Amino acid sequence: MKMKLILLITFCISSLAFAQYNGGNGSGYGAASSTAAQLSAFLQGPFSGGSMSIALNTNNFIPVTQPYSAAPWNYAGTESVASIPTGVVDWVLVELRKTTAASSVDERRACFILSDGSIVDLDGSSPVKFTAASTNDYYIVIRHRNHLAIMSANSVSLSSSLDGTYLTGGGSEYDFSSAQSQAYSSGSDPMRLISGTYVMMSGDSDKNGSILAPDYSLWFTQNGIGVGYLDEDFDMNGEVLAPDFNLHWIQNNGTQSQVP
Repeated sequence: MKMKLILLITFCISSLAFAQYNGGNGSGYGAASSTAAQLSAFLQGPFSGGSMSIALNTNNFIPVTQPYSAAPWNYAGTESVASIPTGVVDWVLVELRKTTAASSVDERRACFILSDGSIVDLDGSSPVKFTAASTNDYYIVIRHRNHLAIMSANSVSLSSSLDGTYLTGGGSEYDFSSAQSQAYSSGSDPMRLISGTYVMMSGDSDKNGSILAPDYSLWFTQNGIGVGYLDEDFDMNGEVLAPDFNLHWIQNNGTQSQVP
């Protein structure tokens, strides 16, 4: 489901039978009962004018296998596709937590984020499917390889109803764009405000959850020569150049993810 609201995250949990997908750490293919999360978020790097650039996709730089198997994520999912679907900006990693603690993760899935902010499964359009989730109350974490992760401010009470009412209380949207308080925080702002829109902060090239001098050092080694799918490419246009430093690292230097 495509959304035009900026940095919007919506959740839908349903007991449905789904088509096959290649990957994930649940039961996988054609599970008789799954849960699906309809999500949307925006990355600061490729964000401009209400949508995100798909330059990495256009230039065939996005890998067909999920990129979160290495540290610090150590995600063992085998998500892969024959080709990257139209409209994909990049891979993201989504996790469901029973509490705010990292030890409470029920399930993780690598999936795609589209130019309009929709986070979708491997077919490029369906809600993200989970098969191991055991409860309807979750904190939702969204991670990206060079942006600071965000998490829902509170656990979201989800319904298994099929009538379109996804959040208990009658709502169907969880909107991060309206206020910083919509995202979990342990004291600092978890997101960057750009022209009235809250976005996930870019510049974490060493992937440790903070944006500091080491991220600059990595950018510097690639400046002017790095081309492709690189963590130092903060604006995600396929090149490592001065704008990555001037518009992203400088702006976000000293920040860190608020996800525990």
